[in-house]
Amino acid sequence: MCDVAAVAPAIPRLHIGVPDPVRAHVSPGAVLQHWRDNEGRLIATGGRRDDTWWMHWQALATFWFSDHGSVRAEPIRNGLDAELRDSFVRGVIPVVLLARGFEALHASAVVVPRGVVALCGTSGTGKSTTALAIAANGARHYSDDTVIYQVLEGKAVASALPFPVRVDATAREVVGSVPRDIRFGEPRVESTSEPLHRIYQMVRDASVSKAAPEFVSVSPARRFELLLTHSHPFDMGGDNRRRAFIENLMAVARTVDVWECRFAPSLPDLPALAAAILQHAQQESA
Repeated sequence: MCDVAAVAPAIPRLHIGVPDPVRAHVSPGAVLQHWRDNEGRLIATGGRRDDTWWMHWQALATFWFSDHGSVRAEPIRNGLDAELRDSFVRGVIPVVLLARGFEALHASAVVVPRGVVALCGTSGTGKSTTALAIAANGARHYSDDTVIYQVLEGKAVASALPFPVRVDATAREVVGSVPRDIRFGEPRVESTSEPLHRIYQMVRDASVSKAAPEFVSVSPARRFELLLTHSHPFDMGGDNRRRAFIENLMAVARTVDVWECRFAPSLPDLPALAAAILQHAQQESA
């Protein structure tokens, strides 16, 4: 493994400003990007004013940030600190880092000796729960929901962010013992970087044996299109930023091992799925 500790991203701090009920209810300018939840409902909009970006969360606040330093929140009223910090950690930090040159995959991840193993898939596939189950099998839990990465000297380097782990109580019982450093609902504060070793596209398939998930190698020709569907776009950047996004994703498609993991959805069989992925992730590439 290469020494990549020096490239860990600086996690921005949040400064909560004085509420401005008038300005906080409307977007500060022309909207360049929209963010929606799994049901298609609008969560936030974003844009740029001179050398500063903004992200406007409806009924909450507008977050302002630049290419360095802290993030300033203008809430609609007092008493929203808990909601502001939760939205900041899960939704704003990734966008800030995109603005600062990092890329992101919508994925949960663990670390094996060879590097970071990312689990991608459509919403509801069970990425967070599966990553937690793999950690219970001995891997180090690395990321929940978003994997940040850079391409350095042609190689993808992933970074962990301080995201809180969120899975329901039933899933926790099935997973069993989890690492002591995982406190559900509480964000971790460290930011570390590791080589991006392997990416799995998680696909639910009821025709697959519950005891034996199937692993299919994704050809280099298909990797870019597949990874594009799981990438976080940054539409508020200029042409150079969009070009860099494509080039970085192409580098990942060329250099990172990508597999499709087809599995039968079964919560009682989750430990077996996790063990199979962990074993597969530690094998040599085909």
